[in-house]
Amino acid sequence: MHNIVARRPHDLKLQAVLAETLDEAGAPESAERIYAAILRKDPADEAARRAARQLRQALDVGPKPLPKAPLLATDEQDVCARIEETRPGLRVKMGAVLFDEAWEWFDWAVRQGATAVYADHWGANGEARLQAGPHPLDLATNPYPPPVVMFAPGFLGQVEDLEAGLSRAFAQGRVVHVPLILSRFDAECEVEVYPNDNLAISFSALDRILVVIPTRNSVEELMVMLRSLVSMAARVDLLDIVVVDNGSCPSLDADALSQGCEASVEVMRVDEPFNWSRLNNLASVGRSQTLLVFANNDMEMLTFGWDKALWRAFSVQEVGVVGARLIYPHGLMQHGGIVMGALNGEPLHDGWRAQGDDPGPSHRWMRSRPATAVTGGFMAIERALFEAIGGFDEVDLPISCSDVDLCLKAGALGRTVLYSAEVEVRHHESLTRGHAHTTEAKRSAAREMQTLLDRWGERATYDPTRNPQWEARGLRLYAGRSVLTTEQVADWGLKTMWRGGDQRTTPTLA
Repeated sequence: MHNIVARRPHDLKLQAVLAETLDEAGAPESAERIYAAILRKDPADEAARRAARQLRQALDVGPKPLPKAPLLATDEQDVCARIEETRPGLRVKMGAVLFDEAWEWFDWAVRQGATAVYADHWGANGEARLQAGPHPLDLATNPYPPPVVMFAPGFLGQVEDLEAGLSRAFAQGRVVHVPLILSRFDAECEVEVYPNDNLAISFSALDRILVVIPTRNSVEELMVMLRSLVSMAARVDLLDIVVVDNGSCPSLDADALSQGCEASVEVMRVDEPFNWSRLNNLASVGRSQTLLVFANNDMEMLTFGWDKALWRAFSVQEVGVVGARLIYPHGLMQHGGIVMGALNGEPLHDGWRAQGDDPGPSHRWMRSRPATAVTGGFMAIERALFEAIGGFDEVDLPISCSDVDLCLKAGALGRTVLYSAEVEVRHHESLTRGHAHTTEAKRSAAREMQTLLDRWGERATYDPTRNPQWEARGLRLYAGRSVLTTEQVADWGLKTMWRGGDQRTTPTLA
């Protein structure tokens, strides 16, 4: 591509494409030089100017100016008195150093009713450790938990340590995260994180799982999925599979599918226009299995014991929906959860097109953690919750957005959506029906997206699992750090406040 650009030095659009490609390939310095060259030739190119500014911000990885905390006290003496009053509740891990600016922000958070407050920190290797919004399941698997926590006066016992105090604050009080780097932790070391490490899980009596797979033709691909589900299941005797045949020619034969995967498979024939939401709803009605799993036909299960992994995830209190880690056949990631408002205000797969061995910020793509939404490409949900929600929206969101809508509805009912990296699936995305390439398909997808955005308002564009300091560039959601204003920091802290474990009272989590 460099040679093509060299032969067409005046084609600024082509140079911009090269710069964007280099940025995505991990060469931002080269991309910045190309943008600078574009601006020398055309100073009015706002797209190049914006891209160059974002690149400069991303390359500036050092300390950034910290905004002042909102002043709530009447004078400086009152602020000092409040700080002194709060100091006895401070818990600091050995090797952590708290910055001076932290005191006023911690004091502000306590004044908002926080039982516990923590912030981001510099790691020993100089990397920024940026936390998600407060959630006990995120901190349970986070390899870089906060090394400094301030507790409200009188909350802690005399000998209660940081972890125990924070756990009790999640259970009984309000927890605030301040999205600023307010400390340094020199004792931090690199750790390996496994998907369910540190999750307090326990088995209850296992019950049946219903797997629903809509399809049309594509028998070979479907058989790959069926065989992998059966061969990788720990308890095939508790597995029920329904294939929804939406107009295959010839019709799918249940006996042939069952023999091919060596397990019983039911075929439900539905001859009507494709409506993903309706097909899944129809297959779920009138059945008794405790867990429902909705899966695409163009997949292959890679995790042995995936069914038990789902049960482990659902044994965690308040978890109602579980999604999987999806990878492409060439090894790149497709899905590590869904981030709301990530691309021009619309949802985007977390970790999309990242290298398969890239753990992501704070190992978020390699560990089980809360997500705002997960894809319906492989999604598990408790039957009782699915019925309480009313299933997928087959009227207004028939094809492309009902999975996200379902997750947001689960959150509105106080249930946690969990991304489980423990369950890994290979996905040939949209192999059967393809992407929305036709004009009508694109219009339909756009209508559904607008319906989703209108229905959920700010909740559809704001994601508490992604620290607001992260700078996005195109499809890259963790491309650098931005400088927040006082208002932005305070807004995040209040909107993501954990209120006594009850998400339903948190505006952006309901």
